[in-house]
Amino acid sequence: MTEWRMTCCDGRTYTLPTPVAWRLEYGLGSPCDSFWVKVLWSAGQEDKLADGTRIQVTEEGKTLFVGVIDECESQWTQAGCVAELTGRGLQALLLDNQAEAADYGQATLSEILRRYVTPYGIGLAKPVSLPAVWGFSVSSGSSCWKVVYEFARYYAGVTPRFTREGKLALHPWADGTPVVLGMEAPVTKAVRRDKRYGVLSQVTVKDVTGWNRQTEVNGDFVRRGGRCSRVILLPKNTGFQARRYRARFQLDRSAAELLTFEVTVALPFAAWPGDLVKLDRAGWKGNGLYRVRESKVSLGEKGYETTLLLGDPKAVL
Repeated sequence: MTEWRMTCCDGRTYTLPTPVAWRLEYGLGSPCDSFWVKVLWSAGQEDKLADGTRIQVTEEGKTLFVGVIDECESQWTQAGCVAELTGRGLQALLLDNQAEAADYGQATLSEILRRYVTPYGIGLAKPVSLPAVWGFSVSSGSSCWKVVYEFARYYAGVTPRFTREGKLALHPWADGTPVVLGMEAPVTKAVRRDKRYGVLSQVTVKDVTGWNRQTEVNGDFVRRGGRCSRVILLPKNTGFQARRYRARFQLDRSAAELLTFEVTVALPFAAWPGDLVKLDRAGWKGNGLYRVRESKVSLGEKGYETTLLLGDPKAVL
């Protein structure tokens, strides 16, 4: 059974009553992790909810979720009183805070963490070493999350994401034994989604002079009739490798959305984002190896359910 512990603005902690229903949603940075919980409540204790700022969900001593409380609501009906709380993972702190525009001659990981991550009480999941970036710029209006994402993804090739313990992960995937969803798995629903909209056929990047440019083409998508191009104008201080990688990145990331599977399993926590999942179902055209992009776990009238969004394990995310 899960335990939901709320931390208040003054440091007090309070264990919520046993939930009537709940939902935990995990992703790989986009969308942000989130939660919703509904519990029995007592009238007259509304201020206790209003003071809540953080939530931690555990089960048998293991942390399942750490996040910020965005909204709380008390409801009174003839059936009694209940309370609902909603919020997001700690990534919300980086999304909600804007970074000041800045230009770095050389940006290091330690400097990026010092300015855009650790001030919000967020630590790394494990030590990592990412290359320094020459000519790194933070544009006006960027969130702290955008700064971290561009530094890690565009230049180091790592997908930044948050662990369920609320730590920032900047290490590569640690692929282990895949989770097998065979005929014995209690799969209740499966959806195959082929989405051409948003997939790019060509990306061109050029500097402000227009003399330096590069073009990348998704030949397979073009052969299948795809026609969707983008032109990216980059500032003078953007290095050659950054231009080249950004074009390929934009092209490959859009291609990652072309084919996905959504599988619902009547189990709690069937797999986590980043995990490999092997589909092996009789009569399916989509059997194979996939990576979990999103995992939504819920407890409601139907009992436990996990809905997994699966995609190409080699896709750029």
